[in-house]
Amino acid sequence: MTVKLPSLSSLAGGFLGLVSALLLASCGGGGASGNPSNPGGATLQVLPVETTIYAGVPATFQILGGKPPYLVTSSEATILPVPSTVNGSSFEVLPNNPGVVDTGLPAGALPIRTVTMAVSGSGLTANATVHVAQNFLTGYGVSFSPSACPGPAAPPSSSTPGNFACSGGDTAVRFSAVTNGNLHGNEAFNLSILSGAAILVDPATGMNGSTITVTSDHTGTVNAIIRATPNQPTQLAVLRVQEASTGVYMDTVFTITGNATTSTLTAEPTSFTFTGATTAECGTGSGTVLVFDGVPPYTATSANPALASVTPSTSSAQPGTFTISAGNPGICGNTTIILTDSLGARTTVTVTTAAGSVAPVVPIQLVPNPVTVGCAQSVSVAAIGGSGTYSVTSTDPNILASVAGSIVTVSRAGPAGPGSGGTTNSTVNVTDGATVTPLIVTNPVTCP
Repeated sequence: MTVKLPSLSSLAGGFLGLVSALLLASCGGGGASGNPSNPGGATLQVLPVETTIYAGVPATFQILGGKPPYLVTSSEATILPVPSTVNGSSFEVLPNNPGVVDTGLPAGALPIRTVTMAVSGSGLTANATVHVAQNFLTGYGVSFSPSACPGPAAPPSSSTPGNFACSGGDTAVRFSAVTNGNLHGNEAFNLSILSGAAILVDPATGMNGSTITVTSDHTGTVNAIIRATPNQPTQLAVLRVQEASTGVYMDTVFTITGNATTSTLTAEPTSFTFTGATTAECGTGSGTVLVFDGVPPYTATSANPALASVTPSTSSAQPGTFTISAGNPGICGNTTIILTDSLGARTTVTVTTAAGSVAPVVPIQLVPNPVTVGCAQSVSVAAIGGSGTYSVTSTDPNILASVAGSIVTVSRAGPAGPGSGGTTNSTVNVTDGATVTPLIVTNPVTCP
């Protein structure tokens, strides 16, 4: 059998063809054009691709494709600051107010500054077009006037710079929103007190609270009322105005002028006296004190807790309510309960514990006690203490008892004699009507 081998030229041609096929496959094959910056046809997107956002209002962008970390740049970083590196799939930006807007905008158009934002990662780059619109609330400001200020609260004055409201009074607040000369009439605005002791009132609806929604009139003007809490110290407060549909907002710092520095606390009652029942003991008991005319929470402290205590230590009620207690009959004297409010106003309550005017009753003593009597015999004992007026009762019919003044006489009934059966103890009770003292009488069981 004869075998025909391939020629060298045909082997060389086959090897070159194999190399060419491998090179085509490494470049994507199938007729795809080579793109070293986009291996395997990968993609990168930043969404939204084009959007309008307002200065001062946070906005979020999503990144699709590629692999983190991503590099982010802005064509105008002073208007649209961006994070230099993003390790996730989204990031947030907070644009600044553009002082210069795009040229060629038509009359009445929203004033915007167009910025290009680029996101790069995995050798890919994606762009987004961001139109930063001016915050139309900035520059028009909020005015506070007039005010209805009670008592010593200082009203806003044209001679005093800044915005003012007054504790315990109502102050009108007004602002206008204009975009490129166009009024924002009949639009909803959210007003919020971010800090400060005050609430807001819508004069059109009466709705009130720390946040309210009001509607601008046809001129784009918004009117509301700031109602500051009474009896407050002078403090700074912050009002936020936010256009409901766009989220554009502006914060204004104002002063609440206080009238709490003149407050004087009133306690009712201002003193307690606890008196003992006798001259041998000090008074005990408890009572309630109320605190008025201050700003809660109230605080109570005893200068001598061993003599008188006070509970609770603080009270947020209006009026403040506290319980004062004296519980030690062995301590007589005076002490002070100190009451203060949240502004430092102070008043005191005096507590006195005193001994009574009635001498204590001394228990009855019988001398001697016990005693021994024989058959048909008598014995006398002296009663000391008590009220001095005594009566006697025998619990044994064989023992007879009587009292004359302070002398108690007991005798054993029966004929005289030595007795028999041993002895027994009988009881004669001596009383003054308040206390009872037993007299123990030892006597024969049987008298012959």
